Amino acid sequence: MFTLCLHQTNFTMARIKIILYKSKTYSDGRHPLMIQITHKRITKRISLNRQLFADEWDEESGLPTKGATHYQSITSKVIEKRATIDRILTEIEREKADYHIDEIVNKFKSPSVQISFTEYFKEIHDRLLKTKKYGNAEAYQSALNSLVRFAGKENILFSEIDYKFLVKWREFHVGNGNSVNGHNVYLKPIRAVFNRAISEEIISANNYPFKTYKLSSKPTKKRALAKEDMQKIVDLDLIEDSDLWHTRNLFLFSFFTIGMSWVDLAYLKLSNVKGGRIDYARKKTGKDYSIQINEKIDSILKYYSKGKKQSEFIFPILFALLLNCDNNCYVNN
Repeated sequence: MFTLCLHQTNFTMARIKIILYKSKTYSDGRHPLMIQITHKRITKRISLNRQLFADEWDEESGLPTKGATHYQSITSKVIEKRATIDRILTEIEREKADYHIDEIVNKFKSPSVQISFTEYFKEIHDRLLKTKKYGNAEAYQSALNSLVRFAGKENILFSEIDYKFLVKWREFHVGNGNSVNGHNVYLKPIRAVFNRAISEEIISANNYPFKTYKLSSKPTKKRALAKEDMQKIVDLDLIEDSDLWHTRNLFLFSFFTIGMSWVDLAYLKLSNVKGGRIDYARKKTGKDYSIQINEKIDSILKYYSKGKKQSEFIFPILFALLLNCDNNCYVNN
């Protein structure tokens, strides 16, 4: 049984419990698993960096219920961390009759059991995918790719990302002909991961580099196309069914649908089209949109909807990506 452990001497007593901390709920409805330590009327909790739904946790056994998401890996982690905290308590109580709760916490959070920034970042990325926040997941992956290219290695520690590191990364990014604003797009997910790591007690707030490093931006010039230029694109004489012809269709469809994003175009199904409107939820934000179908939208829809079922994607973008096409490549499905 893993729910309760009592370590006692003549002077001290520590209670240890593995809990599903229901006072905190993530956006997908799951709760964090934590080690709860109570000593001298002080309670502290240490995140195990794992999450479960309420019905996936057995309070009595202190283990996930069978059938829970990642049952085997989470069970192994709970047993491993339970053994670690018990060993730490045994060592501390063997050395001294009286001790402070912070000694337990600090030993448990020693570098030997700390998760790296890269490992934790990937866990956050996986959470985004599981909650179908594909737009955010794509932005996070791009940020990590840029960070790894600069660092020159896959595994990066939290302690390595400090003020100097961030300044050098910005200089590296701008030195390669990119903009400061573009670099900020990468920095925002990095900052968000640091904030979450601190809130989940993965790292100390003292490790937060954005206390001193501030995101700066430069005003961007307006890049909207003139009406005359848009008409030129519409009037272009292109070979039907060519890559460029399909590319123009997708561009115009996005334009006519008030800037529908690339990922939303890719996941748009025939079932989203009903009653003269396109109803869909944006992948990045989950916000619902309803767009009236005009003649220009309708003509593009009719071409790509021929012979398709309600459950099928309208545009074969994902099919093209699966075939590892270049950006300009278009494949009919």
